[in-house]
Amino acid sequence: MFTAGGERVAGLVENVVSTSRGTTIGRNGTRFATVEHLMAALHGLGIDNSYVEVQGSEMPALDGSSIPFVDAISSIGLEDLSKERTVLTLREPVWVTQNGSFILAVPSNQLKVTYVLRYEHPLIGAQTSSFVFSESGFRRDIAPARTFVVYEEIAGLVSQRLAQGGSLANAIVVWQDRLSSDLRFPDELARHKVLDLIGDLALLGVGFSAEIVAVKSGHALNVEFTRKIAAQLTAGETREAA
Repeated sequence: MFTAGGERVAGLVENVVSTSRGTTIGRNGTRFATVEHLMAALHGLGIDNSYVEVQGSEMPALDGSSIPFVDAISSIGLEDLSKERTVLTLREPVWVTQNGSFILAVPSNQLKVTYVLRYEHPLIGAQTSSFVFSESGFRRDIAPARTFVVYEEIAGLVSQRLAQGGSLANAIVVWQDRLSSDLRFPDELARHKVLDLIGDLALLGVGFSAEIVAVKSGHALNVEFTRKIAAQLTAGETREAA
């Protein structure tokens, strides 16, 4: 649950109001933008019940990854609740497609995500990253992966003196001949896409087991996919206590 000034918005896919340059949730005029990195951190640490108090209407960019959230949450510790955790398990494949991108999920007893990234850019090209979910693995292999942006995508904003809150400290900027910083992983860009997908899937509000293959998906398709999974959950798809 996200709160600000007495207003509350549940971190659920039904409350997504925008997927432009991030995932925004909102209700009754209250909005919280760019929630995916925090949602990924919560899911990655096994947290499914929390209140997030926000000053303003957007999550802090920090370093562009989930690791600052993971470290901050870990530093204060977690509280076990008496209620059992709910995990959703698919019975049949689910997929969504859009303009040459797709996400496919098939039944599995664990969460495994494979992401295929493809950019017509000399420093990006094609990257593939696979991740079998565990809390320790998320912290080590996915949470540190930072968001990235191709400079041409933001050049217009910069020329208009917009996006003033952004800096090289909270994203990897990709020029035609260089990156703004050294990579933390050789496939860091693809790993960040895995992080984004986990964050958007966390808007289910329950745990989720499936083998997922995503090709060139972004927040819009991630959210469409999550909504399709949520519809199956509402219709009575298999639920298991963990």
